[in-house]
Amino acid sequence: MITLYGIEWSRAKYVLFTLTELNLDFQHVKINPFEEEKNAPEYLKLNPLGQVPTLVDGDFVLTEAMAINFYLARKYGAGKLWVNRLEDEALIYKWTFFAITQMEAACVDLILHRKVFDEKDRDINVVQAAEQKLIKPLQVLNDYLAGKDFLVGNQFSVADINLAGVLSYAQGGKYDFSRFGNVARFLGAILSRPAYKKVVGG
Repeated sequence: MITLYGIEWSRAKYVLFTLTELNLDFQHVKINPFEEEKNAPEYLKLNPLGQVPTLVDGDFVLTEAMAINFYLARKYGAGKLWVNRLEDEALIYKWTFFAITQMEAACVDLILHRKVFDEKDRDINVVQAAEQKLIKPLQVLNDYLAGKDFLVGNQFSVADINLAGVLSYAQGGKYDFSRFGNVARFLGAILSRPAYKKVVGG
């Protein structure tokens, strides 16, 4: 039995997307990272940091959203979300780490300071810095996606889930992707998939 701890708008969203795309049976325990429930002793035994998401698959416990997605894709998604060639596997890692290191912090800042926080707590300087930080990586991604539907070959993979999941925060933070046409096309296609719409209630 697979159990996922987390809530839809947290980084658990990436994992929910993967679980749903793979049509796996799982239990979803909604742990809010901003509420005291994350510090319940039972949960801290699974995730001592009190963060989300946490995956329990039988006796195996795993934290960190992208590591969970790699695990699920390799164990349950061979031929669907994972790949066979070592070179393609390296590209999955590359674009996932690219999303995390180059874009995730800025994307999260955008949604926090344009949507989540109360008006009094929003900082326009943070928004402007985040938008500036995204320009270069988005241009690199935009150039790479020219003539491509997916990040790795001609196959939808966990790399697409991971990267689009990160960019979904910028989308929620009202980022204008129009100057990056290939990224906008890619993001629209990935986030239009039935599995993602089911996760976010679309």
